[in-house]
Amino acid sequence: MSRRPLVALLLVAACRPSCTPRAGETRPNVVLVTVDTLRADHLGCYGSRTVRTPELDGLASEGARFERCYAQSHLTVPSHLTIFTSLPPAEHGVLDNGWKLRRRVEALPAVFARAGYRTAAFVSAKHVGPEGTLGAALGHLDVYEAPHRIDIPFRAEETNRRFLRWVRGACRGPFFAWVHYWDPHMPYTPPRPFDRAYYRDDPYDPRQTSMRGVTLNWFFYAVTGARRRLAERATEMRALKHQLGVTTRNVRALVLDPVDLERYGDGEELGPRLRRLRRFLLQGLPLKPNLAGWLTGVRDVRFPLAQYAGEVSYVDREVGRLRDGLRDLGVADRTVLVVTADHGESLGEHGIFFDHFGLHEPNLRVPLIVWAPGRVAPRTYPNPVRSLDIAPTVLRLAGLEPPRTMEGRDLFTDGTTPPIVSEAARGVQIMMLSDRWKLIQSRQSFFYNEAFERRTGTAELYDLAADPEEAENVAASHPEVTANLGSGLDAWMANHRTDGAVAEPPASIPPERLQQLRALGYVE
Repeated sequence: MSRRPLVALLLVAACRPSCTPRAGETRPNVVLVTVDTLRADHLGCYGSRTVRTPELDGLASEGARFERCYAQSHLTVPSHLTIFTSLPPAEHGVLDNGWKLRRRVEALPAVFARAGYRTAAFVSAKHVGPEGTLGAALGHLDVYEAPHRIDIPFRAEETNRRFLRWVRGACRGPFFAWVHYWDPHMPYTPPRPFDRAYYRDDPYDPRQTSMRGVTLNWFFYAVTGARRRLAERATEMRALKHQLGVTTRNVRALVLDPVDLERYGDGEELGPRLRRLRRFLLQGLPLKPNLAGWLTGVRDVRFPLAQYAGEVSYVDREVGRLRDGLRDLGVADRTVLVVTADHGESLGEHGIFFDHFGLHEPNLRVPLIVWAPGRVAPRTYPNPVRSLDIAPTVLRLAGLEPPRTMEGRDLFTDGTTPPIVSEAARGVQIMMLSDRWKLIQSRQSFFYNEAFERRTGTAELYDLAADPEEAENVAASHPEVTANLGSGLDAWMANHRTDGAVAEPPASIPPERLQQLRALGYVE
């Protein structure tokens, strides 16, 4: 060996911290990775034949893969709160991203801290950082790092850099860390080479027409020009104003988001008029630059679908780099690494593009992989599980007793399969899954777009074994199943406190916070 490589090796060894565990310490480290907006079916280990995810596939083959894991919400903040507290949204009371936590909860960081663990969180988006709702729940964190600006999230590699820097000083353990990646969330703008990994054509080619069938919701658009645009339909606007007895501003709000039609009486008469105005309005508005500007002029729907896939492959690489960093420090063999997602994403299913509103499968089916060589045997678990089962499972793997407040179960020792319940934003819908059957009840009327709206009391029943894409509502042809699951939902809701979450929303969000969340398309 030449002198230069020997010197380099000696320098590396001198810079590497001592990660030898303290005498008698056998408890594992725990790293919980949540990937925002990652649908399970875009990973090779969950059946994708096109998206390349070798790192996650490797973790799944060496660890436990839960084939059907369901998020309890389709929204980032409520879902993360459920992961950390093992409480459903109805119980912790946060049913939307801007809502505040209004009760004391027991969350993973506090349990680990009391057990003597060092604790930290490294997140890629400001609204899941210490200044947001999760900050109030995740006490006892030694370190909680997040971006300073809500419109400039961290790339996964930056979050990894911060995490691995901290681990160097905490590697003697035991430690608990939450690592959050934002990248698959809109806008889909993967870095090189992933931006060209799945699409090499010209998305602006005028010969392409597939984007014509794509309907985006109003928050994708820069609505500051709405007033001027609707002034071109002044006669129709005045007629609606007088008919409804509201201000012009309220009429404009209804045109953008006609969700409250029931309070004005005959929604069937008003709906078509408002929606004609809505189509006219949105056709004349530019896309919001920071959220959807990358779609401006795009004519081929394959392009955004490919960019989402590129984001997934990029995050896959970074998960591998995180694991490699743990290996380089010599702590991987005493670390439990859990990878999951807060929710999925709709990519055209049910008329929803590039968003995750509603309780259909693309929004709720998420990956759950537990990698801990020597502690968790390689195995695939086919039965449905819940995100709220994650906290009790990792605590038991660490030899800790979950608090009694946690509703979930240890997935490695409890073989029961309880019904799975998921809740939509502000409680407008609720879902129960039991075996092959899935029931979605609409508890309030809502309008997302013309392809996806529901009236209060609507029941949707899907046979996921025969119809995994949820194309046919079979509630009418299977009334006994609908009734049984409906009774199950009634019993579930009766057993879970809501703190008035559905009937009485929490105090209004501060204007600056509301503006930030709207910039992300997170509130309407």
